[in-house]
Amino acid sequence: MNELIQSLQQKIGLTSDQASDAVNHVMDYFKSKLPDSLHEHLDAAASGTDLTSELKSKAEGLLSSITSKFKM
Repeated sequence: MNELIQSLQQKIGLTSDQASDAVNHVMDYFKSKLPDSLHEHLDAAASGTDLTSELKSKAEGLLSSITSKFKM
């Protein structure tokens, strides 16, 4: 989240405390709207983690699980 906080400081001119409070508020808001199972992904995205490979792996696992149920 530090990258996001620094971006808010630089682009909008917020103080460190203001930017941190804003990020925490937005994160709490999104978490209140999303299922608990997605909270860790939101945290990872906010910390700058690229979720592409993780999501691709999960999608491939889901597809494999679905197709195995329909094989005869």
